[in-house]
Amino acid sequence: MKFKDFPGGVQQVTPIVVTIIVVLVSISCSYLFFRRNKLYTFKSLLQLYEKKHAYEELDEKIEVNEKGDNNNNEEGKKEKKMFLNNKTTNITLQYVITLTKTVKIFIFSYPNEYKYLGLGICKHLKFSCTNVQGKIRGKWNNKEDVEKNLNKIFRSYTPVYIDKKNNLIHFIIRVYHPDAQFIDGGKLSTYLNRMSIKTNVEINGPYGLLEYKGNNNFVYLSKQLKITKHLVLIAGGTGMTPFFRLLNHLLFSEKDKEKHIYITFIYANRNEDEILLKSVFDGYEEQFTNFKRVYSVDTCLRSSNKNLFENIGYLNIDILKKYILKFEKLDIPIKKKDTLVLLCGPPPMTAFIKTIIKDQMEMQNFIIL
Repeated sequence: MKFKDFPGGVQQVTPIVVTIIVVLVSISCSYLFFRRNKLYTFKSLLQLYEKKHAYEELDEKIEVNEKGDNNNNEEGKKEKKMFLNNKTTNITLQYVITLTKTVKIFIFSYPNEYKYLGLGICKHLKFSCTNVQGKIRGKWNNKEDVEKNLNKIFRSYTPVYIDKKNNLIHFIIRVYHPDAQFIDGGKLSTYLNRMSIKTNVEINGPYGLLEYKGNNNFVYLSKQLKITKHLVLIAGGTGMTPFFRLLNHLLFSEKDKEKHIYITFIYANRNEDEILLKSVFDGYEEQFTNFKRVYSVDTCLRSSNKNLFENIGYLNIDILKKYILKFEKLDIPIKKKDTLVLLCGPPPMTAFIKTIIKDQMEMQNFIIL
């Protein structure tokens, strides 16, 4: 049958064909959109994070493509080009996934022309946005606003995952929503929470006094620092983010495993519902004999969960001695000089723990991030 045989002829058939094509294209686009976004569900992200991450080469193997580079090979220049160069630039919000009532995963993209992000392990970025006034002028959350005269404000965030293949950066960020006690909430976290997909935020970096350089070596304040036998990481809430990429690298790196170090991760949270990426840390505990995770919660919401935590209440000297002075999982005593302690969390928590570790336990190898 030919088009001319249809009632109405070719003129009637053409709109029908166009409509069918439009519908098919729409279905295809919807399918592709679904397939792409399906990759970024809460469950799939946990599966992604718990595996070995693809890491950029260490700094000595990457060079910034500066002006005056005599390399005429354009592909070679692209290979060396890093996105982060200590100048203000933009990244684009692509996905937002809720972890808890107050914590979300924000996934941003950087331009495809860059092969390397250029952010060392333990390094962070500074996000910025336009400053805003509190509900009470000159105050923020009913206290004097020390930033009231600034045009822009800055906050530091450390990514937990860098997707080299798709040029994506994953951040776990706590959103401080306004409530009865804190009437304004958090300035930058609420700004991020209001962002629409495909919009940009200003960032700068890399920043940070501590950077992991491979083979159990750190650089801290321009000095070399080595993990000799035992690395203890103490984190509170989202303070785990500077440690996450480090943990993954140390546990999965064959070269570093030959050095045979023990890792104890002490993770404190307000309650069991606030333990971020718990299934990932539990998986590491089962998979690696040289890794011990220790959970501490201020309050246990459900009595049936009490046996899941090594400590209920604030961290104290007894629990810290138990897990710092030996690798408890294998009952191996370790000398203080062979232990490096890194701490990151809310200022009240870090100040309190510092008095225990530095003053009472007299640990010398101790750094607050």
